[in-house]
Amino acid sequence: MLKHKKKFFFIVVSIFLLAGCDSSNVIQSSHTHFFDHYFIYPFSLLILFIGNTWLHQSVGFSIMLVTVGVRMLLAPLNILQYKNQLSNKRIQPQLQELKEKYKDKGSESQQQYQREMMKLLKENGANPLMGCLPLLVQLPVFSIVYYAIRRIDEISASSFLWLDLGHADPYFVLPIAAAVATYLQSKVMQSDVEGMNQSHAVLSRILSSLMVLSFGIFSPSGLVLYWMTGSLFMIFQSFVLKKVFQEKVALEAK
Repeated sequence: MLKHKKKFFFIVVSIFLLAGCDSSNVIQSSHTHFFDHYFIYPFSLLILFIGNTWLHQSVGFSIMLVTVGVRMLLAPLNILQYKNQLSNKRIQPQLQELKEKYKDKGSESQQQYQREMMKLLKENGANPLMGCLPLLVQLPVFSIVYYAIRRIDEISASSFLWLDLGHADPYFVLPIAAAVATYLQSKVMQSDVEGMNQSHAVLSRILSSLMVLSFGIFSPSGLVLYWMTGSLFMIFQSFVLKKVFQEKVALEAK
């Protein structure tokens, strides 16, 4: 459940950060603001270059392609996270034994439980903080995409299918699709989380999907497109990682 609380935190922080930002100023190459000049403007140029050069001036397809590129760059972190998840899954029986051993709620008993638990995690290469790292890296990227869409005229004024990328989807199709993709992503990733209460798992999937839906209804379509594409990529990546590591475990068992 903790992992999905982190995801909720990421979504909520993103909403508050973006809602409280001034997106009225158009970004130009002459801007000297560090974040604008070195991150948002170059990122927007990349989106426009790919769209205009390779994708027949389709900024929407370019956002999707750039999203896949960003996710591939973050793949090593996700692989580490997945390995960490498998390590946590492997030592669940031992963690459960420790819980039974230190059922006493006294402070001394709980301190000893914490020491032995951390020792067990360290010996098995399981880092409880590893789940935070990909989310922390995603947050600034998410902000860059948001500002590139809202503050670069050529992107915000672009159309993709029925969408105006700088404005919310009037038919709510894209937010619903993003919410469904988020639900499926959570379901696929939860399948490898050992010991997770099923009712909590379902609740976390529903809540995260509803948050994405609420966020997507009022957000620029380009940003929701970025989120949905990222979720679909993560679903694909999860299946690939699961297959690769299952084969690896099978080979080691022979």
